[in-house]
Amino acid sequence: MHTRYLSRLALPLLLAVAPVGRAPAAGAAAPAEGPVLEVEVLRARDGTELRAELGRVEVPENRGRADSRTISVAFLRVRSPRPDPGPPVFFLAGGPGGSSIEAVRRFVEGGGARFLDLIGGDVVGVDQRGVGRSLPNLDSDTLYGLPLDRPADAEADLALRVAACRAEARRWRERGVDLDGYDTVESADDLDAVRRALGYERMTLWGTSYGTHLALATIRRHGHRVARALLIGAEGPDHTVKLPSYAQEGLELLAERVAADPELGAAIPDLLALARTVLDRLAEEPVPVEVDGERVVVGRRDLAEYLAVEIGVTAERAAAVPAALVAMEAGDFTALARWARDARRTAGVLTAMGMVVDAASGRTAARAERIAAETDACLLGDVAPHGFDEVAAAWGVADLGDGFRAPLHTDVPVLFVVGDLDSRTPVRNARELMETMPNARLIVVENAAHAVPLGLPELRRAWSDFLCGREVTLERVDAGPLRFARPPGVAARAPEGALAVDSTALAACAGLYEFPDGATLLVEAAAGRLVARFPGKGELDLWPRSETEFFCLDPNVPDLTFLRGADGRVTGLRGSGVGAVRLD
Repeated sequence: MHTRYLSRLALPLLLAVAPVGRAPAAGAAAPAEGPVLEVEVLRARDGTELRAELGRVEVPENRGRADSRTISVAFLRVRSPRPDPGPPVFFLAGGPGGSSIEAVRRFVEGGGARFLDLIGGDVVGVDQRGVGRSLPNLDSDTLYGLPLDRPADAEADLALRVAACRAEARRWRERGVDLDGYDTVESADDLDAVRRALGYERMTLWGTSYGTHLALATIRRHGHRVARALLIGAEGPDHTVKLPSYAQEGLELLAERVAADPELGAAIPDLLALARTVLDRLAEEPVPVEVDGERVVVGRRDLAEYLAVEIGVTAERAAAVPAALVAMEAGDFTALARWARDARRTAGVLTAMGMVVDAASGRTAARAERIAAETDACLLGDVAPHGFDEVAAAWGVADLGDGFRAPLHTDVPVLFVVGDLDSRTPVRNARELMETMPNARLIVVENAAHAVPLGLPELRRAWSDFLCGREVTLERVDAGPLRFARPPGVAARAPEGALAVDSTALAACAGLYEFPDGATLLVEAAAGRLVARFPGKGELDLWPRSETEFFCLDPNVPDLTFLRGADGRVTGLRGSGVGAVRLD
């Protein structure tokens, strides 16, 4: 929720100068005046109101061309309430194509003044060139048109992707867009341009996913202006194209967690064997499925893509995979068909900026050879990198070269935070990067995937300490046990400390509860426990210590006490000092 009014602030604007690698051409177009700041008031969840400044910096579209036009890079700044703030923290969104401005809004509105205190300095979100509020915006609604009446086919689908990308590249060039200007090097120089326009001597970088790739490029080019970097996920200079072994290792790790689970271990002793069985069946004979009145045909590649995506994105989605595979083995492919339908319908360019950025970052010959060598050895094959070269060529942009992809040697303090289930930017990426970064540290978040839960208390203290220049010793943190979806016939097993409670007492606690901020919690009675649906966490089992006191195996979920009125009826609940009122 934002309230806006305009003001002009006298801020000098300095044109970005690239100190390393690509040099600006003589006579490259320069901006004429400082940024105009539009002031917003962000209303945080805790009730505080925080002033934010939305502005723009004009930069050359292509610093390598003397006749380049200028484009507009947008930023949002929220000032620190501290009297002596540290260096500003620049947020770098993932994608490529995510909006850092919107990410800052979400963080600030969710955490309020407390979040700014944890950060220790001003917060700046810069929408990378071609993204969000930056102009031109290169978002695209062009779809690949993948059909539903046949299974996914690597070569046929690639032909559709290449044709769409080639047409899209032609369309943007006809509009006057210099696609060669949209790469990670240019975006790194844009960040330094914003830093100087706002008058900061140095900046701290907070990068997520692709944002880590951009952060590392910024350190390479402007390291003397970078105080430190918090990198969540790790996409190094030569990590743009994913290795087949990423998905393989994610599947193997998930199989280990399933085998060790007291409920699922007996039912699914070998998840890899189960996946192989279903993959082989679909390879032999694709399956037509009726989904919401539509016929969708799924095959082996659909399942391979499903597994590669679902296992590494979030812990919740990974935890749903074993039960889905059990259903498929029994002949029910509805979940896979629905996933494939949605994936094919929405597959498209999405953002030309994101496509050309990846194409320019490219890969080394050694990386390509490694992908080829791993393809046959991995269960899912080349599902992740298939067709990268062909799609990159369709955009016709210049490759940044192996100098861009070389190992980065830097003394800048870096803190990597990576989920151990992350098969997009895995832990091994961070370890590889740390070999040439003597001041880098790594925190592995167990039972977390690509989306790392940064609000875990131990982890929150660690990243705040790092940003504020304090020592960090934490190396591992547990995000809590995976909450596996249970296949039919697999019963929940009561953990140690759970009390056997009469079903009538459990039923008395069932209901819909509302918290002061409007969030709701649905609680249902089940065999020997309660099942709660927490927003953003899916279903969680609550185990009784008494008829009114319940605990969860997830350490991030507080113990809950159900409150009774004078008539003995449950009227609400309380946990960690926060109460909720029963609505039904």
